[in-house]
Amino acid sequence: MLALLETILDIIRLRKGPDAIPHSTLLLGIVVAFWLFVDVLGGLIVPRFGGLSASGLAITLLGLVVFAMMATLDGKNARMVQMLTAMIGCSAVFGLILTLILAVALRYQQVPPMSLLALLSVWSVTLFSVIVDGHILSRTLERPRIHGVIAAFLVFAFQFYLSAAFNPAPAGAA
Repeated sequence: MLALLETILDIIRLRKGPDAIPHSTLLLGIVVAFWLFVDVLGGLIVPRFGGLSASGLAITLLGLVVFAMMATLDGKNARMVQMLTAMIGCSAVFGLILTLILAVALRYQQVPPMSLLALLSVWSVTLFSVIVDGHILSRTLERPRIHGVIAAFLVFAFQFYLSAAFNPAPAGAA
């Protein structure tokens, strides 16, 4: 398990691709369980922002389906399990980082610059996670990294739009 975590961290640092992860559906299941654990942990630590929701799960799965369709249309079905394992594993690590950022921000929310710093941190981690998804996609499709990053940003924009549509901001928030 430590080797898997090390590989996922290398993927996040853009040093390796999904091909460094063994092709194993069992490993994919373990990574999905870790992702669910991080999501539940986030819901416990930061109840306002974390936790599983039907719309959030559906939007996440839809994004993975779009990435899987891209790989299928490019004829890279043999790499699908590795790509999904890498994407979900990196997402779990980023989710853990975001949970820690939000927990610290809520703890020190009375400090004036903390809310801005937390917002910048959350957006930085989120945008970097999109770049990592693009890196994973580009390595899977054997395309230049910029192609994968553009595709990942388009998927992210689609997911962001759906999230805003399914979870509108309260009337008082502006």
